[in-house]
Amino acid sequence: GFLTALAGEIYVDHDTGEVLDPASSDDVDPLAGLYVVTRSGGPPVRVEIPKDCLAVQIGECTQIVTGGSVIATPHCVRGSRPGAGKGGGGRRRRIARISCPCFVDTPPSFPLHVPAGTSHEAVLTAGVGHDRVPPLGERWTEDGMTFGDFLGVTFARYYDWSVGKKVEREEGM
Repeated sequence: GFLTALAGEIYVDHDTGEVLDPASSDDVDPLAGLYVVTRSGGPPVRVEIPKDCLAVQIGECTQIVTGGSVIATPHCVRGSRPGAGKGGGGRRRRIARISCPCFVDTPPSFPLHVPAGTSHEAVLTAGVGHDRVPPLGERWTEDGMTFGDFLGVTFARYYDWSVGKKVEREEGM
């Protein structure tokens, strides 16, 4: 996509609806949450958005239409695992992580063109690569590809790519 606005996350007991404070609840998985890849391309780092703040994530389509001047942020979200809270004690409380992203995108027919004087290759090399994200060049295959086509290819590629990576990890490759 282009931009995603994100408010802070909320953790809720799945069965009772009780809102939990991660700082004081031993039931919230301390590893759950939003992770982003830094510009150095190192391992993803957990991001905590303060309750009174809004974060904006840059998407790959913005990277394309700016000719790589603005770089996309690879990210992932890790859910809360039952029983993975700090308290342990064998409890299997089910905790839901809730977030409210606002996606800012264009109509599907919008063509993804690089600005005049910028090359397709410049856009591809500007990004932050990561081993958990299918390469942009395998999904944005031509200048002018529509946003809708890019999304379709991206969803299919992420699915095929992640299933293949899972098989490789299971086989010890």
